[in-house]
Amino acid sequence: MSLEKWVELGWLKREPTSPNEIKSLLSIVNRGLADAKVQAISVDRRFISAFNGGLTAATVALRASGCRAATQGGHHVRTIKSLEFTMQADAKLIQKLKVFNNKRNKSSYDVAGAVSEQELQSIMKVGDELQREVKAWLQQAHPELL
Repeated sequence: MSLEKWVELGWLKREPTSPNEIKSLLSIVNRGLADAKVQAISVDRRFISAFNGGLTAATVALRASGCRAATQGGHHVRTIKSLEFTMQADAKLIQKLKVFNNKRNKSSYDVAGAVSEQELQSIMKVGDELQREVKAWLQQAHPELL
């Protein structure tokens, strides 16, 4: 598979980005990771904030590659999986993010208290690492967007 194949399948749309869009998306990543550190809110909400920061980091890589996920069921998972094609991300990272996505869904739609402190710490660590990796990748692959 490739991003081009995903475009053919209708899972992604080709759409150019801009430095302003990338800057705005990176600010959303920063906000999500910062909000995850606010101890006055629930572990569930902190987890969701950190996950959303990581998901937005994956979106940055996808947008920098000239694509946008089509808004349809499974678009979060496709955005996560696209890291394989955009940044050549490690399969273990992608799998962790998919597991975190399932946890986010459970916490958002099914039950409160579904997230442990250990899971929160794990998504915060992964989110911080992904943020750094995306910024480094942008510097190397798309410096014109910074």
